[in-house]
This record gives sequence, structure tokens and C-alpha cells, in this order.
Amino acid sequence: MSETTGIFRKLSSKLDHTPNDIPMGKRLGAYFIDWSLGGIISGFPAVLLYGVITGKSDMFSDLYVFEALGFERYWGMIAGILCLLAAILYYIVVPCKIWRGQTLGKHLLGLRIVRKDGEAVGVKELILRQGIAIFLMEGTLFIISTYIRQLVTLVTWVYVDAIWQYIGIAFTLLSVVLAIYTASHRALHDYIGGTKVVLALKEEEVKKDTPRQTEKPKPEQQKRKQKPMPAPQKKTEKKRLPKKNGKK
Repeated sequence: MSETTGIFRKLSSKLDHTPNDIPMGKRLGAYFIDWSLGGIISGFPAVLLYGVITGKSDMFSDLYVFEALGFERYWGMIAGILCLLAAILYYIVVPCKIWRGQTLGKHLLGLRIVRKDGEAVGVKELILRQGIAIFLMEGTLFIISTYIRQLVTLVTWVYVDAIWQYIGIAFTLLSVVLAIYTASHRALHDYIGGTKVVLALKEEEVKKDTPRQTEKPKPEQQKRKQKPMPAPQKKTEKKRLPKKNGKK
């Protein structure tokens, strides 16, 4: 029992306990928007390609369907790659180039992804957070993660879909626990990306209300700027010589 308690204490010491007043309702709302809209955008290339190649208008199921219908295996690979590019556009390019630190869901609900130190996120942080952590590790609920697992199976000829999905469920549950029950509300993907989620409106108000600090000139610079005042000149009165009395 004591060993188990010691392990939990060590794990707890590794966590970020800095308080974060972000409303969890907003974060869940942003997550739902990105899950639904991001899923539509990510899956659209596969649906479009499926209709063009097969001539069918029924529901698209997965990347395996092309081979199951007698088409070449590479059509499933092409569909998977196109879906991955669409997901990168939505989850990485948009928060990097259009709304800094914001997917559409976070933009609508006034949230922002920033680095742990509060600075703006860059490409590196977004790739680690969105690409590695969410797409590959936690992506049980994201359609793009399903397509990535299927794409790897098609390329390697090794069925990794099921075991990868079970591992993703474990990571997802851990991420949810961290986001809800820790003071910092940082999920697993935040730790991997070195990020946190904050209120965007509050951040902008702080920047707006903070006065700009001007650098005070150094004493040496003040001395150089202050030119010595010239000494006041004394007015000299000319002495008038007495007039000589006499005839010329």
C-alpha cells in the first residue's frame, strides 16, 4: 500500500498544479465543435474520392472499402493521405497561420492554445500537441485517427487497427482525468506539446490594459543630454571720461 502511495506521489509531483480558471464547459464545447466540424473536413476527401472511383452515392465506411469492392489497394492509401492533409489544414495550419493558437471551436468560444510559459504557440508545439498526441495517441474519438490506423494497415499489410485503438482509449481516459481533475486543467496532449489552454478574451484584456513600459535613460545618457548652462555674462559699463573745459 505504501509503495502504491509513493508511486502516486511521484506522479503527482510531475504534474502542473498551477491554477487555471478556464471553464471546462467552454473547453468541452470547443472540443465538440472541433470533433464534429474537423471530422467532416477530414473525411470529405475520402467520401469524394469514393464517389468518383466507385460511382456510388451510398455511405462511405472506411479506407478498406476500395479493395473490398475490387478496386486497387492504393485508392485507399490515396484517400487516407488526402484525409490526413485535410486534418493538418484544420488542426495545425489554421491555429498557426489564421487564428494564432485557435481552431474554429476555440475561436468561437474564446479559448486559445498557448505555450506553458504563456507565449504564442508555434509550428513545433502544434505538431506535438495536435499531430503526435491527438492524432496518433489519443485519437480514439477523432475520425482522422481512424483513417491513420487504417492507412498504416494498408501500407504495412499488418493489421494494427484494433490494438492501436485500445491503446488510444487508455491515453484518452488519462487525458480526460488530467484535464478535469488537476488544477492546471492540462490534458495529456498539453503536456506533450508543452502547451495549455487559456481564455483568449482575458489574455487580450490583460495585454490591452498593461501600460507600455518605457526604458529609463541611464545616468550617463542623462549627463550627455543635459548640456551645461553657459555662465551669465556680466555687463560692463563703459566709464565716461570727463569733458575738458577749454577753448579749442
